[in-house]
Amino acid sequence: MRGRAEWLLWALLLPFLEGSSPVTGPKAVRGQERGSLAVQCRYTPGWESHGKWWCRGADWGSCKILVQTTASEPEVKRDRVSIRDDRENRTFTVTTEELRLDDAGVYWCGIARVGTDHAEQVSVTVDPGSSPVTGPKAVRGQERGSLAVQCRYTPGWESHGKWWCRGADWGSCKILVQTTASEPEVKRDRVSIRDDRENRTFTVTTEELRLDDAGVYWCGIARVGTDHAEQVSVTVDPGKSLGGRLDCKAQPIHRLVHPDTAPET
Repeated sequence: MRGRAEWLLWALLLPFLEGSSPVTGPKAVRGQERGSLAVQCRYTPGWESHGKWWCRGADWGSCKILVQTTASEPEVKRDRVSIRDDRENRTFTVTTEELRLDDAGVYWCGIARVGTDHAEQVSVTVDPGSSPVTGPKAVRGQERGSLAVQCRYTPGWESHGKWWCRGADWGSCKILVQTTASEPEVKRDRVSIRDDRENRTFTVTTEELRLDDAGVYWCGIARVGTDHAEQVSVTVDPGKSLGGRLDCKAQPIHRLVHPDTAPET
């Protein structure tokens, strides 16, 4: 009985004691671009009802809070970042989806309280990720001819839409043609796309190539969140002149005169 009373007293006094932080977390974590990253932080008894937060910045006293729980909201999501407070196990987990390279930096997992909050620094590293779609870096075609570009993808993406777009930045490029789960083959104007799901390839064909078709294109895979894409540089060479050389050299004219109509001598 005495031991239980001492534990309860410790739990009540702990939030007001100075010294070591009641929250702990990993010093450093690592994730991959376009993947997700979960960071779990722990806290000591007595802090269950306090808000938990996740912020970014070199100094936690002035960092930007990305997501935060409250006493009535133990689970909150904002944009790509979510936080869940498991009060029974005294842990809270922050999950970042669709990781970007610029997500790397200094973060803090913290506990809100009257006065100065408690926080623990976490260093986040994001490694470049491998794309599930690959294609040729550059292709070449001839004016007035046709050009077929074949892109490949890894298993698991068969039912996703595939697309072909033009522009220097694939995030804002113009989609020329796109398949869907129910339409594996689509044609728009001079451009067609065919998704061979059995062999996990999709082919984009452009007919009647023009010189101004040259430029930067992307073969991509649609998904919830950020699509996957691979850049393809297209070059169009001038086509051969139509027809052969016309010889305009003058030739002698031979007049055929019938004997019956020949002039009298």
